[in-house]
Amino acid sequence: MNLKFPLRKAGSLLAFATLGMAAGSAFSQSMEYRRGYEQGYRDGVEAAGAQAQSAPMMMGRITILEARYGVREAACDARESVQQMASQRRHIDVRVSNELCGDPAPNRPKRLFITYRCGDGPELRVNGPENSTLAMNCR
Repeated sequence: MNLKFPLRKAGSLLAFATLGMAAGSAFSQSMEYRRGYEQGYRDGVEAAGAQAQSAPMMMGRITILEARYGVREAACDARESVQQMASQRRHIDVRVSNELCGDPAPNRPKRLFITYRCGDGPELRVNGPENSTLAMNCR
């Protein structure tokens, strides 16, 4: 009868040891998972930075530098109207018409000339005749 007590104690110790080893194994697996997760995060941040550096002109919003509507000798400044349409966007379509800043040359075909920038990128230019649509993209 005295033998049962030490066997019970030994069984409890064995169960406790097994539980401890399983917990240690799970802990080491979770540390390995965490290291992998952190490395993946660092790789992603680095890749995003490299992508941003490779295409700086395509980043940012549209900023209108100049918008002139009319003919050579008679034109009006449409910059404010076009900038309001852009209002922090990366893409806009501008309808070329007298609604931009009036009719600077009645009964004559007019054009809209726009100079714009995407973020800190280089100056870009678009132009088109009256009653057309001009597209500007910063993607």
